[in-house]
Amino acid sequence: MMRYHTLHKRPKHFLAFTGLTIQEYDHLMSALRSDWVSQRIHRLTRPDRKRKIGGGRKYAMPDLEDHLLLTLVWTKVYPSYLFLEYLFGIDESTISRVIGSIKPLLQDRFVLPDPRKQKGRKRITTLEELNAFLPPDIDLDDILVDGTEQAIPRPEKKRKRTAHHSGKKKRFTVKTQIATTRKGLILHVSKPIPGRTHDYKLFKASILPQIIPKESRLYGDSGYQGIHKDFPLLHSVIPFKRTRNHKELTRSEKIRNTKQRKIRVAVEHALSRLKKYRALADIYRHSLHNYESTFRFVANVVNFRMLQRLQAV
Repeated sequence: MMRYHTLHKRPKHFLAFTGLTIQEYDHLMSALRSDWVSQRIHRLTRPDRKRKIGGGRKYAMPDLEDHLLLTLVWTKVYPSYLFLEYLFGIDESTISRVIGSIKPLLQDRFVLPDPRKQKGRKRITTLEELNAFLPPDIDLDDILVDGTEQAIPRPEKKRKRTAHHSGKKKRFTVKTQIATTRKGLILHVSKPIPGRTHDYKLFKASILPQIIPKESRLYGDSGYQGIHKDFPLLHSVIPFKRTRNHKELTRSEKIRNTKQRKIRVAVEHALSRLKKYRALADIYRHSLHNYESTFRFVANVVNFRMLQRLQAV
C-alpha cells in the first residue's frame, strides 16, 4: 500500500506522484497541520454528533501525511477512486471524504482571497493593501490575466450542452480565469463558468477589475478588446488587432505587440504549471460543484512551490 513513510524513501517517485519534493511536502504539511487538527476537533465536537469521541471503527489511514499524499496523488495523476482504493488500501467513500476534507485547507492560503468573503475587511483598492497579502519581494507593477478551458463529459441536458459547448475547443468545456504576476505567481482564480462564455465577459463578471490597484498595469490578450472603454480607470495593455478599418499594423504596433507578448508569456507558463496536474488537464469526470475547490487547491499548491523556490534563491 502507498504511504508517506514508504514513498518518501524514493524522492524521484515522490516528485512524480505529487509534484512536490519531499522537503516542499514537509513544509506544506507543517503549514496545514494546525488547521487540520482544528478541523478534526470541530468535526468530533459538533452538537449533532451521536457517537462519543474515540468510538466506532478505527481509521485505516489516520495521519495528515497520508491524507495530504492521497489528495496530491489524486490531483497530479487523476486516477479513479477505484484505482486509489487498491493503491491506498481504503474504500472509495473514505477516499472521497479524505479529499473533501483536505481541499478546503488550501482554498486561500497561497492565492489572494476574494475580498467579498473577508469579514471585517475593507475592499482592496490600493497597491499597498494588495501587498499585505503577499511576500515583500513580489512585484505587482504588472498583472497578467488569461482564461483557460478544461474539457468535461457531454452533458445530458440540451441546455447545459449549449452553455458548455466551446466554439474554440469544439467540445464541452468549463472556463476559469487567472491573474498572475510577471514571475508567474497566481494572484486570482475566478469562479468557473460554462465554456461558451467569452473570456472578456468572464473578466467583467469577476471581482478582478475591482481589486486591481490603479498603479498596476493589466496585460491581456486580443480577446480583451473593449477594456479601455469599459474600464477607463484601469491601466490596461492589450495587443493591437487588425480590423476592417485598420487592415495592416504599423511597424511600431508590431514591435509593441511583441514586447507585450514577452511579458504575457508568464501567465501562459503559470497555466502550464497548473495543467501538469492531470485533474486540470484531463476530462474532468467529477461534479462541477467541486471544480472550483479542485482548481483553487492546485493553484495554491503551485503557488506554494513557487514561493518555496523563490525563498531558496
